[in-house]
Amino acid sequence: MLSGPAGGVIAGRVLSQLTDTPNIITVDVGGTSSDIALISGGEPVIRTEGTIDGFPVRVAMVDVNAIGAGGGSIAWIDEAGGLRVGPHSAGSDPGPACYGRGGANPTVTDASIVLGYLNPAYFAGGSLILDPALSRKTIEEKIAGPLEISVEEAALGIHRVVNSQMAEGIRLVSIKQGFDRAISLSCRWGAAGRFMRTHWPAI
Repeated sequence: MLSGPAGGVIAGRVLSQLTDTPNIITVDVGGTSSDIALISGGEPVIRTEGTIDGFPVRVAMVDVNAIGAGGGSIAWIDEAGGLRVGPHSAGSDPGPACYGRGGANPTVTDASIVLGYLNPAYFAGGSLILDPALSRKTIEEKIAGPLEISVEEAALGIHRVVNSQMAEGIRLVSIKQGFDRAISLSCRWGAAGRFMRTHWPAI
């Protein structure tokens, strides 16, 4: 159950010890979700029960909060005209529009391309060449046009929305559970982790 993200939390524990930093937020940002956990006092926070596929599981586990916000999360406009991101994801097939595999919906990855956060010629070690024109096209058609803003403003808005969701996930595993100690370091990994730090609101 969330063994991959839990392994990252253990790596965060090691980082906590090496840097003498007792409180760390760990964030694993993948294609479909972000898995957030807390190192408090040098140790991962443990919960005594959880839910797997709707069924209660009463066993000790690392407290990982998974939210539907990742690189493949789809940006869309709700009925009130508000910009939303996720929880639906483009997945790896067809994937974001920039993959050139038929994806027709704008994703966080497409927004990252527009903002220059990703090098389209060296994605996944150069094994997949991304098409920035497709990213711009789908963001223009689905987000920027309807909202009457520029493609760049729309891409920045997508990032701000997804980062706000991650900030709320951080609050859920820390402040809202009574851990009111100052968080002095964030530890990010995963395919999209390095793009998700610039716009985190104050927690």
